[in-house]
Amino acid sequence: MRESKETLEKAFGRFIDIKSQETDSNDSVKIASGVADAIEKEKKSGNKIVVNISGGERPQALGTLFGAYSKHQFVDRIVYVDNSTKEVMDLPILKYGISSTKKEILKCLINGSNSVKELSDKIEISRGMTYNHIRELRDMGLIDKEILEITTAGRLAII
Repeated sequence: MRESKETLEKAFGRFIDIKSQETDSNDSVKIASGVADAIEKEKKSGNKIVVNISGGERPQALGTLFGAYSKHQFVDRIVYVDNSTKEVMDLPILKYGISSTKKEILKCLINGSNSVKELSDKIEISRGMTYNHIRELRDMGLIDKEILEITTAGRLAII
């Protein structure tokens, strides 16, 4: 992680201030949430956001990447530093691409809703539309294929 920071400071240090935020968690969802909060804070301060996913173990890198995706509209760049070549590689800035209704369904599932009827009542859409949204969320991997339960990917998508 220290090598990645040094490489970025050499490449960009003349142009931007580089801040780091370390985490000791291996929970990718928790890390993603923390990264999303940090991005919002930095954006409110008027700063450009360049997210480096090279440091730490895989859960930290993935959580950082997913946190950047959740706040894609504020992120200027996502980079990865190859430790062997010291090359800085730009990664695409992606977004989850789910509607507000689908997000509401996921939030209801987290909060304990466990039936299509209950979901449709809370969100105020027909059961048929609720079934359609659930099918699409399952196809996206955000709801479990077998039971009406949000997956880790679903938890990441609503950060």
